[in-house]
Amino acid sequence: MAFGYHYTLEREDNGWWLVRFPGVPEALTEGETETEARANAVDCLIAALEGYIHAGKPLPRGGAGHSGPDRAVLPSLVTAKLAVHETMLNRGWSRTKLATELGVSENSVRRLLDLRHNSHMWVIDEALARMGRSLSIDLPARGGASGRAA
Repeated sequence: MAFGYHYTLEREDNGWWLVRFPGVPEALTEGETETEARANAVDCLIAALEGYIHAGKPLPRGGAGHSGPDRAVLPSLVTAKLAVHETMLNRGWSRTKLATELGVSENSVRRLLDLRHNSHMWVIDEALARMGRSLSIDLPARGGASGRAA
C-alpha cells in the first residue's frame, strides 16, 4: 500500500497554482499560492480515492509511492482503510461479507471504509485478520539516516 501519490504543480495564467495527480485523473485542485495548492493536494486526493471506494473499483497504482518530492502523503489511518478496501476487492468480499465475519452491521463496515471517519486501528487489524492479512508498517528513514535509534 502506498503512503502517497506524486503530483505535478503548474503555474496557471491567472497566477494560481494547479495540482494534478497523473495517476489519479479525478484528483485536481488549485491554490492561490503554491503553499495553498500543496496544502489542498491531500484533501483532493482523499476525495478522489473515496470515489474509487464508493464505486468498488481498485485503487490507481500510477504515481503511488513512498518517497520523492511533490508527493501528497496520506494519513496513516487513510492508508490502513485503503488496505482494507484493496483486500476486500482481492478476496472478492462484499461489505456484507466483512460485516458478517466481524459480527457487526453493514453500516459499521461503511464507516470503516469511510476515509474521513475516525475508526479505531484495532478494528482495521481485525478486518484484515478475518481476510487472512495483516497491516505492515514500514517507516522509511528520512534524509538518508539509517533509521536506527542512537
